[in-house]
Amino acid sequence: MGTATPQVEGVDELIAALPKAELHVHLEGSIVPELALRLAARRGVALPGAERGVEGLREAYRFASFRDFLKVYIALSNTLQQAEDFSDAVFGIAEGLAAQRICWVEMTFTPMTHVTQGVDPDAMLAGLADGRRRALDQLGVEFAWVFDVVRSLPEQGPQTLELALRARDQGVIGLGVGGPEGPQWSVAPLAEVFERGRSEGLKSVPHAGEQHGPPSLRETLDLLAPDRIGHGVRCLEDPELTAELADRQIPLEVCPSSNVALGVVPSFAAHPLPRLLAAGVELSLASDDPPLFGTTLIEEYQRCAAAFEWGPAQVLAIAQAGVRHSFMPEQRKRELLAAQRQVAQAHASQP
Repeated sequence: MGTATPQVEGVDELIAALPKAELHVHLEGSIVPELALRLAARRGVALPGAERGVEGLREAYRFASFRDFLKVYIALSNTLQQAEDFSDAVFGIAEGLAAQRICWVEMTFTPMTHVTQGVDPDAMLAGLADGRRRALDQLGVEFAWVFDVVRSLPEQGPQTLELALRARDQGVIGLGVGGPEGPQWSVAPLAEVFERGRSEGLKSVPHAGEQHGPPSLRETLDLLAPDRIGHGVRCLEDPELTAELADRQIPLEVCPSSNVALGVVPSFAAHPLPRLLAAGVELSLASDDPPLFGTTLIEEYQRCAAAFEWGPAQVLAIAQAGVRHSFMPEQRKRELLAAQRQVAQAHASQP
């Protein structure tokens, strides 16, 4: 990614101006190189390419395979060890979100990745809470958390749920599933954990239908009762499944640049997003791991507008879907939707 996209007349300004919600983005994968180097220096962590500074780390971010991606992701995770690290990471990420007019973010975080490396859970949760407070007070960016489980490590599910329930008053709103996807990694071992989470008021927001196709989505629908699905773009391989997603109005969190970078689709122009919309599937745009995929949420909007010839009405519709599909309080939704309409109307009235 990172190549320039053609300008769409009158649309880029609207994209930049709209207040936005971001619903599928990972904390560790949102740490930009400059912030990563500061955190790594503090804890003496070696990052790939870091001996050549920011540019070397940027080159490492341009991975060649999913395995390379995971190496960088794990290295970034290792920079987070004490409460101040988590707080500074959250606030540093929030600065980038604020610059894009993202005022609400539902950020995925994998707590057991850190706990199993010896990080104290209390310090971790305290750091997340402090960063969240600073982001809201100083930048007007509100974080909600989705605590997720690595699909290949289902034994970590119960403790992930325990941590999520402990941190509900610190913004945890849901449980997720991430990591490698395929027939050898069933979500069946996590069904009971998700059922208990739902009974406690947590939302179900697993990844599915990204690296693996309709069977993964079918199992996820049957066993985890998702409120939203991360990715899900391979549903189109099964028309009946696609129709079910549309009929049940289960939204997808679609991350086009991520899908291209990881080989889910061959190119941006070939992305199935327009076909998903045509099939009536609810969806919003998201950035996944933005610096690792050479993107931002604004760039996802811009690339889609250029590739799919979106005008202002479609841009507004996608931005509003992000708010509607979020788990923010209903009054906050109404206020943000109204603010988006006002920005769009002001944009339309300009000569």
